Amino acid sequence: MSQTTPASINEEVINFCKEIDFSRRPLFVEVIPVKGYMLGDCYGNVKNHIKQNGGNVQYGWIIWEDPNIYLEAEFHSVWVNDKGEYIEVTPKVDNEDRILFLPDSERKFTGELIDNIRKPLVDNDYTRKLVQSGKINFETKNRLYRESLGVKKKKIGRNEPCPCGSGKKYKKCCLVS
Repeated sequence: MSQTTPASINEEVINFCKEIDFSRRPLFVEVIPVKGYMLGDCYGNVKNHIKQNGGNVQYGWIIWEDPNIYLEAEFHSVWVNDKGEYIEVTPKVDNEDRILFLPDSERKFTGELIDNIRKPLVDNDYTRKLVQSGKINFETKNRLYRESLGVKKKKIGRNEPCPCGSGKKYKKCCLVS
């Protein structure tokens, strides 16, 4: 799998982003990793960066692409400097120099994990299994995360708001598989 930042903001990317937050547009954000910041800890890194440098946090989604196979959105935070510029301060494993970021107009990080949003670009067994394995991976990660905090799993009612933060009822969102 060669998941990476999309090379351009094409029609498929725009439509995918509209499904996540219709009111916002994706933009490329420069990656300026800060030495000593942890891989994968965007929330802690941005919080530290604000303490040291001022500015604000912007929550949203990094958009990843496996070209011609699928798109994936990962909930994330970036630092906003005093000029209003978005900057990615969290180091990247693959040393990318920019990310595609979709600011979210409503969702905030509250300490609860948020599953990635995946959209196959082709419908075949491989992409269906890829999307399903992503869901299973998140469920395992979330269970272990909750257990580490000593949180008991609460049963979600079919008509309750979906815990993913989509604003839809659970039965019309993540319960549907």
